[in-house]
Amino acid sequence: MIYLLPEIYQMRKNIRSPRRDLDRLRLNLLQKQIRNIYENVPFYRETFQRLNIVPDDFKTLNDLQKLPIITKEDIRNNGKKFFNEKINLKKCFHSFSSGSTGEPFKSYFDLKTWIRKKYLSKLRARFFCGMKPGEKIVILGAQSIETFERTNSKWYFQSLLPMVLFISIFEDIEEVFSKVNTFKPQNMYGPPSFFLKLAQIAEKKKVNCFYLKKIFTSSEYLEKSVAEYIRSAFQVEMYDIYGSVEFKEVAWECQNHNGYHINEDEVICEILMENKPVCEGELGNIVLTDLRNIAHPLIRYQIKDTGVLIKKKCDCGCSFSLMMPSGGRSTDYIQLPDGMRLTAYQLEDSIERIKGIIQYQIVQTNEKLIIVNIICRNFQNDTTSVQITKNLNVITKGLMQVKVRFQDSIAAEENGKFKTVKNCIKTPKSINSESRLPILRENQ
Repeated sequence: MIYLLPEIYQMRKNIRSPRRDLDRLRLNLLQKQIRNIYENVPFYRETFQRLNIVPDDFKTLNDLQKLPIITKEDIRNNGKKFFNEKINLKKCFHSFSSGSTGEPFKSYFDLKTWIRKKYLSKLRARFFCGMKPGEKIVILGAQSIETFERTNSKWYFQSLLPMVLFISIFEDIEEVFSKVNTFKPQNMYGPPSFFLKLAQIAEKKKVNCFYLKKIFTSSEYLEKSVAEYIRSAFQVEMYDIYGSVEFKEVAWECQNHNGYHINEDEVICEILMENKPVCEGELGNIVLTDLRNIAHPLIRYQIKDTGVLIKKKCDCGCSFSLMMPSGGRSTDYIQLPDGMRLTAYQLEDSIERIKGIIQYQIVQTNEKLIIVNIICRNFQNDTTSVQITKNLNVITKGLMQVKVRFQDSIAAEENGKFKTVKNCIKTPKSINSESRLPILRENQ
């Protein structure tokens, strides 16, 4: 582990580096990665030959646009051509996607990259947000109960640093709440929908979780109403994280909540519409390039999420640029009878502006029907239902029937994740130019 000390030192330095130094580092990393894929990854080598380009053609960060955008379909169709042919994959680590887009996917990482992405970059961000060494943390994950029981018993650092407890989100919620109260962590990490359930229990039992200081959410879109409810129930600060199986942690919120700081010494984040960069604050498809992974490098990979880039600099002291993921994957949209698509990004504000809503889910069940499942704080059924229907009638141009259903709870998907918008009638494609929005979401 001693060989990682220079990595840790440099990572800490990068987060506050002058912009010029950071961009120089990013260009150096990109050029090394370009050389790697040209020499060792068959798919990209063939792409270079087809386009008649060589690694020396990449002299600036913008030269990355010389390469085409790739998708999961490209990887699936080309199999092993995306793997580094000089690396033994059996010695690599891998992560398996839960398939929230309906496209299961396995990503491989060399040892050094795995440690950076799985542990070091996450710890860097958590400490920047105020977590302190020696504080306890509960990690809520989508692995099975049995898997986490084994993990807790064999956790490598547990004997030296007994401060991490892994809990499955598939465990009984009452049992989870009891474990958390016994462990008394200062920090918790997991999906917002599960924290909502814990917050409801804390409120019902009138338990003051005084020990808890910070909650870090990931894996799902964090609805503003859900965040407010959780903050109120636990009296804590919340920080949302944007990431993926393929790249691990991509971006994270600091205490200012002005957007999400991109881990720019790990990935390059582009926001594109019709394969062209969008204007500042404009919604587009998120395209990511991995600067570190040499075993299974993904270059200009369309991750099927949408978001915006934020040009303004945050005054928190972090040098990393800001982005804002939208309210769901680009595959989540409502299809109107006239052919227009409404993305989750466009639908959120029509619901979140209504007071009293704790959680919601918009489901399209047929071509002319939207069902809105909601959990309300005060159950003002008539007023809330009328307002939701009115707002959605405006945004859908009156072309859809809207039914509001009040729920005690809203089920997550089989993989344990929660979807704000669900289209149950199609296998949607990525967003198109009709789905553009030039307006940023309010700070969470």
